[in-house]
Amino acid sequence: MKIIKSNNLDWQEKQGYLKKILVDHSKENGIVVQNIKIKPGETAKSHFHKLQTEVFYFLSSNGFWIVNGEKFKPEMGEVLIIEPLDHHEVTNNSQEDYLYIAFKYNSS
Repeated sequence: MKIIKSNNLDWQEKQGYLKKILVDHSKENGIVVQNIKIKPGETAKSHFHKLQTEVFYFLSSNGFWIVNGEKFKPEMGEVLIIEPLDHHEVTNNSQEDYLYIAFKYNSS
């Protein structure tokens, strides 16, 4: 058993978002789990992954996604699955942090 205390982890700043890496088994089995934060007014630009699938679990509802040209506004508690080659971007158009958990597999 392992317990990961995310409060002890530092946020890593990326382009348009911050992340805390909760689990990184990318070298062993291709699995990564991250806590993601999009600050107010920020956008994580459109991108895609060749092999990686991402499963997002939403902790708040104050952002929106554009996936393959379609706009989505996931609600808290919902899950969004981004499959390989899906072009996706996320925007926080609110005054509060946009928070979600990312489960990634086939990550290398």
